[in-house]
Amino acid sequence: MGRLATAALSILKGTIMKLSTVAVLLLVVSFTIPVHRPGPINSAGPEMVTLAPGAWSYRASGTWHRDGRQVDPPRLALEDDAPFSIMRHQVSRGEYAACVADGACLPSEGGPADEPRTQVSWHDAQAYASWLSKETGQTWRLPTDAEWQRAAAERFTDDALGDGDLSDRWLARYAQEAEAEVHPVLRLLGGWGTNSLGIADLAGNVWEWTNSCAVTGTLDSSGRVLAQSDYCGARIVEGR
Repeated sequence: MGRLATAALSILKGTIMKLSTVAVLLLVVSFTIPVHRPGPINSAGPEMVTLAPGAWSYRASGTWHRDGRQVDPPRLALEDDAPFSIMRHQVSRGEYAACVADGACLPSEGGPADEPRTQVSWHDAQAYASWLSKETGQTWRLPTDAEWQRAAAERFTDDALGDGDLSDRWLARYAQEAEAEVHPVLRLLGGWGTNSLGIADLAGNVWEWTNSCAVTGTLDSSGRVLAQSDYCGARIVEGR
């Protein structure tokens, strides 16, 4: 399931996200930007992977309750009737530097040009998408949480905790985090390999911004969605 990050604060404090595991690991946020647009992609733009129309199962993000108790977000059946194109790689430091040089993005720390660009806020990612749209004449944006999960395919990690009481859920979360592998060093683009769709690095140690807002929802006794509300002061980040 997606994690929450407060976009308004992260632009001031940076977006080094801390996951409280047994061995504390700093995870940093990068981004991959998809484009929904029929027809060929400009050869000057990033390398793309196009997914055919199809259906997939989506684990909703956010905080959900049933009968007054917190439960796992529902699994929803979704279908996209149009092709979906997404960058094969995360945005690199080198690509982001071009946006900085044009004055459209905030300056960033140094590092190899073919490392993923990390320590970016949601606002930084939005600025880059706007700049790239102007540069290529295409429409670029961040993926929704549902789109990200579809693109991740078998590399999406479903961290559902089960519908036990609060103490059971705490124990399940502790067990998940205790078993998590710790990889604190960034790798160059492609360093984590590709998934079955040919998209790189979605199971690495870098979280990615999505355009989805934080969600609070209510389910009925059968698991159907009764109500949900969005809070866009916080956005969902995805990744292992």
